[in-house]
Amino acid sequence: MRALHDAQADFLAAVLGRDPAHAAKWPHRGLAVYRTNARENFAAALEAAFPLLHGLMGHEEFRAMAWAFQRHSPPRSGNQFYCGAGLGDFLATHLADTPDAALAEVARFEWLIQEVLVAADPAEHFDFAVLAAVPETQHPTLRFSFHPAIRLHLTRLPLFRLWQDYQQDGTVSRAALEPSAGPEQLLIRRTGEGVELQRLEPGEFRFLDALLRGEPLESAVGQAGDATPDPGKLLACWITADLITGLAA
Repeated sequence: MRALHDAQADFLAAVLGRDPAHAAKWPHRGLAVYRTNARENFAAALEAAFPLLHGLMGHEEFRAMAWAFQRHSPPRSGNQFYCGAGLGDFLATHLADTPDAALAEVARFEWLIQEVLVAADPAEHFDFAVLAAVPETQHPTLRFSFHPAIRLHLTRLPLFRLWQDYQQDGTVSRAALEPSAGPEQLLIRRTGEGVELQRLEPGEFRFLDALLRGEPLESAVGQAGDATPDPGKLLACWITADLITGLAA
C-alpha cells in the first residue's frame, strides 16, 4: 500500500508541475492530458465561486491566476468547492503594494458568499415563549444564536454596487474598483431566493457584529453607540427575518 501511495503522490506532483523529476517518470503526452484536465477543472471551480473576481480580472488573467494558485495550494479533496478557501490570502500576499491589491478583498468577500450558500440550516427557530419566560431583569444578559447562513463584511470598496451590477449585467469594469468615500457595512445572508446583500448603518452593523460574537445584549448596545436605531426594533426585525433563531439568558 505504501508503494501505491508513493506512486500516487509522484503522479500528483507531476500533474501539478511541482518538480521536473517527477514528470520524467511518466509519458509526456499522457501527462499533458491530465495536466490540462486538472487545470481546467480547477479554474472552472474557481470561476464558479468567484464570478465577480473573474469579471474584474478578465478570463485569461483569471485562468493564469488560477493555475498559479493551484500550484501554490493544490486541493486536498475531490470536492472542488473548497479549493477557493485560501484564495484571498494568496492574492493578498502576491498583490501586496500593487495597484491590484484590492482584488484580494474581492476574493475574501466572495468566499463569504460561498460560505453562506453552503451553510447548514438552523437547528432551531425563535420561540417567543422562551423570551417571555425570561425575567426583565435578565434581559441585559441575553445572548442570541443566529442563522448559520449569515456573514458581515466591512469594506471601503464599492462591493455592494459592483456585486449588484454584475448580478444584473454579467459584466463589471475594473476601473470601478476604487475605494468609496466612507466604509460600507454589509450583511450577507441566504434566503429562499439565494444570496441577499444588504447595507447596514454603522451603529446597526456594530450592534449585530457584537451579538454575532456572543456579546450579551447590554454590551452589544453599548458597543453600537448612540446613533444606533432602537435596539428593540432591530431585534424584532432580525427575529422576523429569521436571522436570530434562539437565545440564552
